[in-house]
Amino acid sequence: MGKHHILPALALAGGLAGFGLRLWQRTSAMDPVTELFTSGAPASLALWGLMVALALAALWLGRDGKHPEHPERTFHCASPGYMTLMTASGMCFLLAAALGVPELIEQLQAWQADPKHHIMPAVFAVTVAACLVGAVGALVFGRNNYRAVTGAQTGIPAALPACAALPWLMEVYQTYSRDPVLLRSSVPLLACVFLLLALYQQAAFFYHRPHPRRFILFAVLGSAFGGASLADGRSLFGIVSTAAFLLCTLGGLTALSYSRFSPKAVGQQTLDSTVH
Repeated sequence: MGKHHILPALALAGGLAGFGLRLWQRTSAMDPVTELFTSGAPASLALWGLMVALALAALWLGRDGKHPEHPERTFHCASPGYMTLMTASGMCFLLAAALGVPELIEQLQAWQADPKHHIMPAVFAVTVAACLVGAVGALVFGRNNYRAVTGAQTGIPAALPACAALPWLMEVYQTYSRDPVLLRSSVPLLACVFLLLALYQQAAFFYHRPHPRRFILFAVLGSAFGGASLADGRSLFGIVSTAAFLLCTLGGLTALSYSRFSPKAVGQQTLDSTVH
């Protein structure tokens, strides 16, 4: 099995393992009375040990590889599997936006009823709107790479998922900012940070700032922390929006892995002059 298969499998396995270990941590290491994690619990050590191992593996596997003359072509991938991931990401973004509307209305009503104990959900409103931006970005970006479209018009769609991730990070931080238990808030926050960094590094290829090893590292860690955060029992909006960013990042990692490490690019083909 080549690196072009190992890297996406590593990210997927890391997410599944992170989910299982986080679930184990919450069921075995958390005191139900104080809601505090037990210091030195095996589940906690295993979870953070997994993240360190994944980081080292990503750095080691990300070495070498081909360097395309045009960095924006790094994510060209005519694999149906890649397009499936990006389409699923776009659909999850749209579903998250739909799920966020009733939650936004509920938060607005709570704020209007008691503004002293509830904050105005401005950040959450921006996050819900950003899901629509993320949907457009995932679908158009995926289509462009699937069809091997080149040119200046590919830059903006590449940046849209990263733009959508920024208010998402702010919303998650605002949700957990009052939580005194660092181990409870660290996993979802780190998931947002690493997924945002991965999507930012992905967009950087389209602005002549390619850093493939950084992207691989952030994508693998983002997938692992993202999978772990799904075990935290968040709202439907939180679960679906996290899934959208996870799928978008996994799609990018799949495309880059094939481009850099596959003996021959997937679906390599010659485009006619009518493709734009």
